[in-house]
Amino acid sequence: MTTQGLSLMLPALVGLLLGVVRGQTELALLSLSVLVWMVAEWSLFTWRVWFELPRIEIERTVNGRREARGLLWAGRTVTVHIQVTMTRGTNRLGASLGPTVLFRDVMPDNMEVLSSNGEWDGNQFALRTRSSSVSFGYTARVRAAGLVELPGVRVSVQDGQGFFLAERFLRLPQSFRVLPAFADAGDARPLVKRTNAIPQHGIHRLQRSGMGSELLELRDYVAGDPPKSIAWKVSARRGKLMTRQYESEVPVRVQLFIDGSIGTRIGGYGRRLLDQMLYVGASVARSAISVGDPVGATLLDERDITRLPPLAGERGFHRLLEAMAEFSADLAPPPVPLSPALLQMALKHAADRHPELLDRRVNQTPATLFPILPFSRRRFRQRCLLAGVMTEVFQLSNTDNIGLIHDDGLMARYAQRFLMRCGLSWMEPVVVPRGSSAWIGLRMETLADALVRGVTHARDNEVFVVFAELHECVPGLSTLLPAVKMALGRHHRVAFVCPSPTFRRPTPSSTDPQSDSVDDLVAAAEQIRTRDLILRLQRELRRIGATVTCSGEKEAVQMILSEMELARTGRLSPAGAH
Repeated sequence: MTTQGLSLMLPALVGLLLGVVRGQTELALLSLSVLVWMVAEWSLFTWRVWFELPRIEIERTVNGRREARGLLWAGRTVTVHIQVTMTRGTNRLGASLGPTVLFRDVMPDNMEVLSSNGEWDGNQFALRTRSSSVSFGYTARVRAAGLVELPGVRVSVQDGQGFFLAERFLRLPQSFRVLPAFADAGDARPLVKRTNAIPQHGIHRLQRSGMGSELLELRDYVAGDPPKSIAWKVSARRGKLMTRQYESEVPVRVQLFIDGSIGTRIGGYGRRLLDQMLYVGASVARSAISVGDPVGATLLDERDITRLPPLAGERGFHRLLEAMAEFSADLAPPPVPLSPALLQMALKHAADRHPELLDRRVNQTPATLFPILPFSRRRFRQRCLLAGVMTEVFQLSNTDNIGLIHDDGLMARYAQRFLMRCGLSWMEPVVVPRGSSAWIGLRMETLADALVRGVTHARDNEVFVVFAELHECVPGLSTLLPAVKMALGRHHRVAFVCPSPTFRRPTPSSTDPQSDSVDDLVAAAEQIRTRDLILRLQRELRRIGATVTCSGEKEAVQMILSEMELARTGRLSPAGAH
């Protein structure tokens, strides 16, 4: 019974009692008629709950497919269509549902509703007339790579006057692996421009310039070309330096090192540092594989180092994307202390997915005198209800149920685990906020060890691209520098991509506050701090010959493609650079 029903039933009971005691027949009859009316409404509502709800059948299609497992892409739109039908029983009674029924498709944080074509807002639909079959749909966007699970549909049944309310959750699980987004290979072009001085005739389309044995072309000399590639006789005849370009006999291999530590996963989906890394890494892989260069990956986190060998072709590209998607979703968050916000968030999602387990007739609160204060008693009752839900969901014992009620650490661990299962992003109160130990980047020893392993498994003339949050780790670069020097000494190219926490490159315009408000001043101060850290990082790494960029956008893709072109041509620096 809702609050509106209680507000009408209690005065009716009091009026009936006063009418009988005082002998006021009109008051007693009026109160009795109200109670009889509510009993009739309750009987009809009970019929609908017990005989109509079990006959509901729901079918969901995602992009026209109804399979339990599928594949989606980050940043792309998804069309969801839901069909609700009522099956007939042995008789024709209860073959339709309505009129006041609300259907809501439960969605994780990794999906954002863009528009709907039903009679309600977003992923909800309100049935206002009796019907045996209804359908509604909506369009959503997947925010980031990882895993998306659609658990089912929540159904809320209410009588016409709003006196009674029943909520059920109809399970309809569908799981989708979300592949990371990437830029089109045609949009990200290398910065090194090929300037041909002599027209080419009959060059095969698979020929590439490099340090092979077969001559490909002659072009003007540009700064950074190795001296051994200069054509001295042709230069003497033409009066200017000319450079020989040879066919590349071995493709340029690219090795991606992606830091998946806890600090890169904190934040909303689509705004994490890991999302920037996966976008740039997938874009580089798309551009490299499209021209025949194999791409490998080394995925690092606090638990293990996963290495993928160099892959080529469309099948290898999709295998690489699947590994990135699995890497983005598979990691346990650090434990957090129990807080009122964590408790309320767990109760909210428990009411969405398991409303029947919060029923007081099923999940009873133990009788106790303590705590005495109303607020503390209410919180204790909520915690007992949540402990019952956790016990049923994770199939715990009675001893664990008592521990959930009295042990804050145990309750916090299972509440956090339950919220991560519900698809919540790594934000407060699921994880601790920024500034704690969870935001410390990947240890330099782990990254250096992975880089050394990559050098030992590498061949000649490879490109190593390191995606890591190194802004706060400048004092610890002394551990990483020997591994970088080793890779450079083996004639490999090393590039660092450090994603920006603000998703934009610090510029003079971004470091100037837009106004005198507190938010703009804090944003400008954060940009200035990021710029100083980046300058220190670039000074340390460029001093030994590595390249650094601070961007999660297409500028980083162009920088990496430029490094690949340098590795292919054998030059030491881009055209026009010192």
